[in-house]
Amino acid sequence: MITTTLVQPNFRQGGNTFAGYWLPYSVGCVYSFSANSDKFKNKLKLDHVIFARDQIKQTAEKITSDIVLFSCYMWNWEYNKTLAKAVKQNNPNCKIIFGGPQVSEFNTEQQTKEFNYVDSFIISEGELSFYDFLCDYTENNTKLIYSAKRVDDLDIPSPYLTGVFKEIIENNPEIKWSTTLETNRGCPFSCTFCDWGSLTYAKVKKFPEEKVYQEIEWLGANKIEYIFMADANFGIFPERDMAITEYILDVQARTGFPATVNANWHKNAKQNVIEIVKKFISNGFNRGMTLSVQSMDDDVLKIIKRKNMDTSHLGKMMSILNAEGIGSYTELIIPLPGETSETWRQGLAEVLEIGQHSSIEIWFHQLLENAQSNQPDHMKQFGFKSVSLPDYIMGDPEPHGEHISEITDVVVETNTMSYEEFLDNWMYAWMIINFHCGGWSQLVTRVNHKQGNMVYKTAYDRLYANLLTDTGICGTQYKKTRQMLHNYLQTGEVKGTFGHTMFWYANRQLHLHHDQVMEFINKVFEPSKELMDAQKHFVTNINTEYPINYNSNYDFVKYVNEEVEQIPEGNFIFELNKEKQWSNDEQYLEWLYFRRRQGFGKNKWTKIQ
Repeated sequence: MITTTLVQPNFRQGGNTFAGYWLPYSVGCVYSFSANSDKFKNKLKLDHVIFARDQIKQTAEKITSDIVLFSCYMWNWEYNKTLAKAVKQNNPNCKIIFGGPQVSEFNTEQQTKEFNYVDSFIISEGELSFYDFLCDYTENNTKLIYSAKRVDDLDIPSPYLTGVFKEIIENNPEIKWSTTLETNRGCPFSCTFCDWGSLTYAKVKKFPEEKVYQEIEWLGANKIEYIFMADANFGIFPERDMAITEYILDVQARTGFPATVNANWHKNAKQNVIEIVKKFISNGFNRGMTLSVQSMDDDVLKIIKRKNMDTSHLGKMMSILNAEGIGSYTELIIPLPGETSETWRQGLAEVLEIGQHSSIEIWFHQLLENAQSNQPDHMKQFGFKSVSLPDYIMGDPEPHGEHISEITDVVVETNTMSYEEFLDNWMYAWMIINFHCGGWSQLVTRVNHKQGNMVYKTAYDRLYANLLTDTGICGTQYKKTRQMLHNYLQTGEVKGTFGHTMFWYANRQLHLHHDQVMEFINKVFEPSKELMDAQKHFVTNINTEYPINYNSNYDFVKYVNEEVEQIPEGNFIFELNKEKQWSNDEQYLEWLYFRRRQGFGKNKWTKIQ
């Protein structure tokens, strides 16, 4: 028997009494393929499945297997290297294999020299490569690098259905499990910042529907809380993907699981994809739809090879989503090659113009291992300068683990955007996210924009200029956040928050100073008394006991949200936050981040007269 340990740890999800972990799906697929093959069936024995970032010493000491197979990505790369080194020291005769997106297809030679405790590297889909490794292992003639062709027939053994995770689920009844579900593999797009590697710009191949349905049944029976659809473009096959969605809904109705389902939506999504999203939302599965544009500038889109995606219909998509009451969020990346201060700020204004007022996510331009943007010629062509950041991506700390920072390389300067401009433009986006999406200036600027008094770009240029000179809470938070960002990029250290969450850190302070923020907005835009009064009530106040009734002679909310030409006038009575949900101030401040995409922090208006 060949004993094997599978290693694919991820961050713990949730805190306090909630214990959530990801099932190690990728490494399970690789093992299941060989363990159920004619050649190796009944010849492999599974020793351990490592899914948590536990203490290195104790974990390494219990691994005495012949083969230790690691699946490596940005959330476990540093941890895996540390664990692999410790395992090799304790068990020198074992064979350590590294695979996954973090194993370089372009810089393999350097990795093999640097990580001399790794015996073999897989730089392709893992199933066939691991099978080839095992064939060589039985002949005592393993190679350093394995790179097999793509799996042509996806009617392959499932780690769920073949029992790979049976023991860890039975031994950890307190854990709320998350996992991934694949219905197809491959991506027809070739974005330069993406790291799908050999599966980028590749033909999309489908798993058999019957197998997908069997896996969904297994997920329900095993009480899996959260499913992430791992397809690069869920919805690309509308009829098939709708049928899969309805099957998940049926299993959920029968078993109560999964509680939540999310997806990478088809990047050229049309109405038929929205119908699938509506199905997700109908059962509370999903928070909404992602519209990932990355940039709004045509020249930038051409450089990053995203121009083949149809962005011209984005406004129509937003109109449909808003009319249907479907939540959405839009993602952009900074700084991309070719992006300038002008295109970046104009692009943010255009995102607002197409109707995205709920949620905007801004990501650093991460240099992922197998992305084209991480290749020397590309970096040189566009003048990339980068820094290595600890903890840009992380989860909740392990109660019994140890903290090993995962490192992310991010671009901080290009030949069209200097470092100082990058800081300013990140802060400009910080302003849009907190003041517009967060609600503080949204009603005023939307009314002004619709009336033709002040377009979004002019409005937010004005707000940004005032933030630079303001000595109150708004200017203070601007200066504090900018300094925090600069320190993080220069030293890797940040206090009170980490990495990506830095965008929303200041909003808690704004909500603790509601009246001061509104005074600042009033000073900047000088709206009518009635509009300013509605703006004050547009954002929730931590010191107000909801629900409350609000009287107004104007229905500004209807004006900005519906196709009406004039602001409705009358004697209106609105009930604000009819169903208050938070129970204390601490929970209120936490939800400003965790429920931001659901609109938390902005009042829900119900017209009662």
